[in-house]
Order: sequence, then structure tokens, then C-alpha cells
Amino acid sequence: MSTSVKLTTSNKQLQSNFDSCLRLTQQLLKSKVSDKEFYEYFSFDRRATGFEYENVVLSVKDTLTQLPSRYQILYDFLYKGDTLSLFWADFDSSLKVVDYRIFHLTAFRQFIDKKLTITRTKAIEIALKNGMKRKGLDPILNCLADKFYWECKNDCDGCLYLDIDAKTGNIVGQGKVIYQY
Repeated sequence: MSTSVKLTTSNKQLQSNFDSCLRLTQQLLKSKVSDKEFYEYFSFDRRATGFEYENVVLSVKDTLTQLPSRYQILYDFLYKGDTLSLFWADFDSSLKVVDYRIFHLTAFRQFIDKKLTITRTKAIEIALKNGMKRKGLDPILNCLADKFYWECKNDCDGCLYLDIDAKTGNIVGQGKVIYQY
């Protein structure tokens, strides 16, 4: 089974290309998760998935007439009722994978296996207990080869930022947001 998304287009090639990109993205995800886990933890993101036409990006909700230069497929990773991050895959016009978030796949696997335990909600709680303001706080899961952490910052000049380890909940980095004008 695969997620079916009907585009608003009369261009059959565009729909076929999109379906191929969707299947390829699902294959990338399923390289780290089982079919059961895929349906349990991943949700197709209709608002963020899009098509690039030179400098314009259109979504799956828009009316599409011509083939785009790029396809971008996104899935939300949902864990314990919390949207933790997006997985995305970019494809060029020939449907070749240009880029995808490989380290996020590793992080998702670690959350599923309960090796990483600090969800987005827990990261917010930790940030608030450490002096951050709730307004404008939008933690981002950062994934490196061997480090997974939540980047928490308030979007204002001079405001605090914290990096919170996704495994332990410890503060692994902190400082102040400084804008260069």
C-alpha cells in the first residue's frame, strides 16, 4: 500500500512523476522502518510537499499545468502524539534523488527503538525550566552522524538559545542569539 495523492492537473506525466517520487520517498523511509512502523509513525505532509518552478514553489493543493524543475516530498514523523520532525526527499526533473535527510532516518529509528527519549514537547519543557520564553519557541531536531539534539531559541536579538540532547535531556550548548545588521 502507498499513500495516494491526487493532484489538480490534467498533465498525466506530472501525476505519474509525482507518484514515482512518492514511492521512492517511501522506499527511502522503509529502508529504516518496517511497513507497520511506516504507517504508525509517518504522515504525508500535504502543506509542505511541493513543486519548484524556477523561483516559485507550488503545493499539492495548487493547480499544476507543467512539469516542475524539482519535486519535494515531505513526511511528518509522529512519535507519542508529538510531531518531531520532517523527513524530506528532493528529486530533480528526471526523478533522480538530489537530497534527503539520511541522519533524520537514523534519529527516527532511535526514537522508535527508545534510544532517544526527549520529544519536542519534553524539549520545550526543559527549555522553559531553563529560562526560555514560550512565545516563538519552536524546537528543531538537529541530526549529525553521532549527535541528536533539539535546537531551542527565541527569535529575538539577545535572547537565549539552548541545545538539548535528544537522548538525555541535558543542555549540550547554550548562548545568546545575536543578529548581524
